[in-house]
Amino acid sequence: MNTEGMTDAVRDLAALSMRLLLHLGSEKANLALSPLSFHSVLVLLAAGATGDTLDQIVSFLGPSGGTAHASLASHVASGILAGERGAEPDVRCAVGVWVDSSFRLRPAFAEKVASQYKAAACAMPFQEKAEEARVEINRWFECKTGGLITDLMPEGHLSSGSVLVIGNALYLRGTWLDPFDPDDTKDGDFFVPGESRPVRVPFMRNTNSQYISCHAGFKVLQLPYECRGNHRFSMHIYLPDGRDGLQALVSELSSDTSGLLDRCVPQQAVKVGDFRIPKFKASFKIEASGLLKDLGLERPFLFSRDFAEMVDCSEPLAVGSVLHQCVVEVDEDGTMAAAATEAQMMFGCCLEDDEEPERVDFVADHPFMFLVTEDQSGIVLFAGQVLNPLL
Repeated sequence: MNTEGMTDAVRDLAALSMRLLLHLGSEKANLALSPLSFHSVLVLLAAGATGDTLDQIVSFLGPSGGTAHASLASHVASGILAGERGAEPDVRCAVGVWVDSSFRLRPAFAEKVASQYKAAACAMPFQEKAEEARVEINRWFECKTGGLITDLMPEGHLSSGSVLVIGNALYLRGTWLDPFDPDDTKDGDFFVPGESRPVRVPFMRNTNSQYISCHAGFKVLQLPYECRGNHRFSMHIYLPDGRDGLQALVSELSSDTSGLLDRCVPQQAVKVGDFRIPKFKASFKIEASGLLKDLGLERPFLFSRDFAEMVDCSEPLAVGSVLHQCVVEVDEDGTMAAAATEAQMMFGCCLEDDEEPERVDFVADHPFMFLVTEDQSGIVLFAGQVLNPLL
């Protein structure tokens, strides 16, 4: 895809990341999600949609347009996250499409998802053996996420009304370019919103120079992963100055996402003073239909003929549910992260300086936001917030 289209679609993805975080921030809990996984499933839905449903999905994805987002999803599947042998970090993306055995994918849709998005498509007996199909698809998600996502679809999730399941699985295992020494990890106070006393959590420490940028009201830390391959990845931690400033920071970044990927990102390493990052695990699971509707995506959930180019079904189709689950674990060595998104279709009725630079403190002892990105493109793989590292 052309560079301009790539840049615009990536900015739309960053904007979607912040919309999701801003809307879910009221959960008052740790959050972990994958905007890229949501994006993949929505692009596949768009690939088989027409009419008002297609228009609304494209509008929801962002102003760069349907062609740009389709190209971005294809570029991710066949290039950035294609899974280079021996690459570091180990980053993989998989797309699956399962259709009920009594139906067939439309040839044009089947060819598109296979060639452009590298999706594996197969027939499943939803009407006769829905529970067996659920177990098998769940195994696919577990396998593709390195065992981090298990039982994505609960018992009874599939039924005789299920026509099609579209799934995306994303996995990352990365080692810090500059790992933390476990012997330096010490317990310290972490200030949790609404709690009268701080909680004691293990903080990782490092005296080496770090990529930190300072802004009005917040700081940004970039932690690069060891790179062996064609793509570089990093975790970015956005730390508000105030202990209760996370939601205001998320709101500020949501209002102008252009700075999220360029203006805010540290450009050079600085010497550090007090530098502490908590070990944490953030996990989150949601039936996301209500979330997407609240954010303006409603048409796909209404029965219509707009998905007729996807499956040879004579009945009107609609998205019956969207499941999303994400896990992000951070320790002295690096990060393990995985996400899975599943959409089920149903049928029914209708510069250098000689002076000694000032040392910068970065003490993440209160709630913060994080992103995991591919550095060159700025694609956001994972996003979340940590309110309490012990949860």
